[in-house]
Amino acid sequence: MTEADSKVRDNISAEPTKAFFVDMLVRDIPLEQAVLDLVDNCVDGAKRLATQAERPYEGCSVEITIDQTQFRILDNCGGFDVETAREYAFRFGRPSGAKATSHSIGQFGVGMKRALFKFGRHFNVQSATPDESWAVDVNVEEWEAEQGWSFPWAEFNSEKISTEKPGTDIKVTNLRPEVSLKFGTAWFVNSIIGLIKSKHRQFISDGLQIAVNETRIDATNIYLLVGEGFAPGTDIITFESEDSAPVVAKIIVGVGPSTPKEAGWNVICNGRVILEADRRNVTGWGLLEEEAGRTLIPSFHNQFARFRGIVSFDSDDSSRIPWNTTKTDVDQDSIVWRQTFQRMLEMMRPVIDFLNDLDADIDENTREKSALLDFVTNASPRRPESFLVNTTFTAPARGSIVKGPKMIKIQYSRTVDDVDFLQDALGLGSAKAVGEACFDMILKRQRD
Repeated sequence: MTEADSKVRDNISAEPTKAFFVDMLVRDIPLEQAVLDLVDNCVDGAKRLATQAERPYEGCSVEITIDQTQFRILDNCGGFDVETAREYAFRFGRPSGAKATSHSIGQFGVGMKRALFKFGRHFNVQSATPDESWAVDVNVEEWEAEQGWSFPWAEFNSEKISTEKPGTDIKVTNLRPEVSLKFGTAWFVNSIIGLIKSKHRQFISDGLQIAVNETRIDATNIYLLVGEGFAPGTDIITFESEDSAPVVAKIIVGVGPSTPKEAGWNVICNGRVILEADRRNVTGWGLLEEEAGRTLIPSFHNQFARFRGIVSFDSDDSSRIPWNTTKTDVDQDSIVWRQTFQRMLEMMRPVIDFLNDLDADIDENTREKSALLDFVTNASPRRPESFLVNTTFTAPARGSIVKGPKMIKIQYSRTVDDVDFLQDALGLGSAKAVGEACFDMILKRQRD
C-alpha cells in the first residue's frame, strides 16, 4: 500500500454494535442478581437520606412488582437530579467525575443498565428530587437501530413520585420470553423475597421498608451465644491508604444455635451481605497447609452447625472493598481480603476446637447428660452489632462444668440371639436397655 493510499482510507472501525454489547452485558448475570442490583440503588438513595436515629432509614420504602408482563420498582428515597441522569446514571461504567454516595453498595456503574436490558425490550425511568423531575423512555429495538448511544428524554408523568414526594420509578415491559416465564412463577417471587431478606437484612433492621408484590419483607438476624465465661471473639482492623478512604474490617467468631443452614461465614460489604453461611475453602473451610499437608481448618460438617463467623468491610470508598462486580463473592486477589482472611483463620481455630470438645462431650455422655451442651444451650443470644471492642473467644474447657456424676460410655457386642433372649426375658425394648439393665443388676449385686 502506498503512502497516498493510506491517507485516503478511513481508520478501521472496531466499535461494537449495540445489540452485541447489550447481549454481552446481560449474559453472565443471573436474573435474581439483576433485581438485587436495582434494590441496591434504592438502598444508596436511602443512605443519602439516613438520619442519626436508632433506625436511620425509617420512612424510606421500596415497592417491587413482578409478574409475567412487567417489572416495576418504586422508591421514595430522594431520587436523583437531571445532571446525574444526563452525565452519569445511564453511562456504561462509572465516570471518574461521578458523584459518590458515602458507603455505596452500587458503585460499579453497570447495575441499573444491565438489569433494564436483562428484563425486557422497553423501559421507562422517572425520578424526582425536591427541585426537579425528569424521565427517560427507551424502546430497545429502536434504540439499537439508531446511531449514537444516548437515550431520549421523555415527559415526566409518574403518579407515584413528584418534587413533593421525591423518589425513583422504574418500569420494564415487553419482557424477554425467558424473563416473562420466570417472573410469572410464585417460585421466582419467593426466591426474590428470600434474597432481599438475607442480602439487605441490616438495612431492613434499620428501618428500610421493602415489599415485593405487596408482601412486606421482615429482617433476619444472626445471633451469637453469650454466657458466664463464654463470649465471641472480635477483632477490628483498619486498612489505611494514602490516596483513598480507609477500609475497616470487623471480624466476629463464636457459637450460635445448632442450625446447619446458618453455620459458616457471613461476609458483609458496606452493609450489603455478599456471602451468607459460606462453607467453602474461599472462607477457610477444608484448608490444608500446602507444604506439610496438615489440616488447618476441617471441611464443614454438621459437627460445626453452631459455628458463626461474620466479617464486615466498611469504607467511604466502596471501590476498595473486596467484592466482585456482581456482589456475589469476594475478590480473592484483594490485599484487603488476603490480610483479613489470615486473621479469620486465626480466630476460627479456637471455635473449631471448642466445637470438637462439645461433640466429644456429647459422644461420651449423651446429649441428655452432656454438661457442656447444657451450658451452651442455656447461653443467651445476642446480635453481632453489640460487640464493639476487640476480645478473644472464650469458652469453658471440657470437664470444667459438672452436671451430676461424671459419665463414661460403655460399648460392646454380643450375638443377636443372646441379646434377643435377654430382651424378652427382662421385658425390655432395645439392646441398649438390655446392656444398661445387666450393668445395673451386677452393680447392685456387688454392692450388696
